[in-house]
Amino acid sequence: MADDRPPPQPPPDPFAAWREWVTQSEHQMNKVFNDMMGTEQFARASGGWVEAMTMFQQTMNEGAQRYFEAVNLPTRNDLSELAERLTAVEERLLRIEGLLAQAIGRKGDANPAPRPARTRRPPSEQKAAVREDGPASK
Repeated sequence: MADDRPPPQPPPDPFAAWREWVTQSEHQMNKVFNDMMGTEQFARASGGWVEAMTMFQQTMNEGAQRYFEAVNLPTRNDLSELAERLTAVEERLLRIEGLLAQAIGRKGDANPAPRPARTRRPPSEQKAAVREDGPASK
């Protein structure tokens, strides 16, 4: 016997209505905020806010700088200036080293000047030789 009943329907999704509401609300809020941010009034307000925050940051930086000077600690600007001066000194030293190497006639770290032959033995080897050969052989 064939069953003429329709296939069973899945149970209703309890969150479907919630998802639909959230999606529609999000679209409406996006439209409202996009319309609001496109106005001249919003541009002026946000510009004023940025200017106020910049002034606040500048005031805080100046206060911190005065504090560090009062407790005799270096500020960020002091350390930046020191780093720049140190870099300049290192660059000058490299140039001087290059000029000295050129004046001596060497190009960079090429073959170093020959050293004299080492004819004397270190003290530890001299003592070992005295023990092995005896004092008469010296």
